[in-house]
Amino acid sequence: MNPWGVVVGFLEWALLQLSIVTGSAGIGIILFTVITRLVILPLTLTSIRSGRRMQELQPQIKEIQRKYGKDPQKLQEETLRLYRENKVNPVGGCLPLLIQLPIFIGVYQAVSHLMIPGWQVWLSEGVATQFARPEVQAIFIQPFLGLQLGLATFHQDAATQAWTFAGLTYLILPILSILLQLTQQVMAMPRVMDPQQKAMMQAMLFMPIVFGYIAFTFPMGAVLYWVVSSLVGVVQQYFTSGWGSLANYLKFLPPDNRPLPTAATLVPVTVSASGEGTITAPASERLGFWDVLRPLTEAEAPATTNPATGDTVKLATDDAIEEARQQGRPQQNPRRPRKRR
Repeated sequence: MNPWGVVVGFLEWALLQLSIVTGSAGIGIILFTVITRLVILPLTLTSIRSGRRMQELQPQIKEIQRKYGKDPQKLQEETLRLYRENKVNPVGGCLPLLIQLPIFIGVYQAVSHLMIPGWQVWLSEGVATQFARPEVQAIFIQPFLGLQLGLATFHQDAATQAWTFAGLTYLILPILSILLQLTQQVMAMPRVMDPQQKAMMQAMLFMPIVFGYIAFTFPMGAVLYWVVSSLVGVVQQYFTSGWGSLANYLKFLPPDNRPLPTAATLVPVTVSASGEGTITAPASERLGFWDVLRPLTEAEAPATTNPATGDTVKLATDDAIEEARQQGRPQQNPRRPRKRR
């Protein structure tokens, strides 16, 4: 028994049953995609957490590389020790993609067997028996959103074997596939990265381009699966790690699911001896840096108690005495020079 044939046969059966229940092959594919993403959701969350932990460990990894860069064996040992102590799997972020890739290929084969004329001979035995009914075949013949799901954007004509362009409407799903995958990839990047992290993340952006090229030659049913899968991935990425680096390109997006902080307006406040503060300037006036710090840097004049009256009197400082002398005002409790003995 061929294991891969069993997998494709199960995917054919699942797509067939969902399409019969909903009466539409397109809706059946969408439901199948959502169910598949929910099944692998624990792996997806583990992957996102693993990627986040890897980003947090980058400073420590760089320090290890600085110390043991000339000793490859020691470098590997210390790096593995760091991963082990922090319970991080360096390949954990690739696991959901490795699982989704064979599912995508299986869906491509299942959709082709169900929807491309002449490919029905490859259907598994149980599915072929059920597919033989006319009312079931009608479900897979009818278009979905104006698209024949068994037709690719660029395909070979059955009669001439020449490559044919299906039409402008068949460009929508492949383009959406590229945009959604790029969005998900950028959202997975932290908003602030060092040069090494940035280079590594940007190197991974070629994957959406590869899948986008494939999307132009695959049947629309398989492309629909990948578009819905990418859309679900964007939603999951948002609720687990926010917008990520996407906020760097779309400035109106708040980073990390939190609104951007607004600039506060500083106003001068006069503080009395009792500790009560009063605003002495309108909020619309902007203060300079030293205007704000001046009350903190100016020292308060020392105070003493008048033994005759019991009142607290502030002693004038040398600067205040000099200023009063220049202005011709009487001095407040001037300091007298001590007599030499």
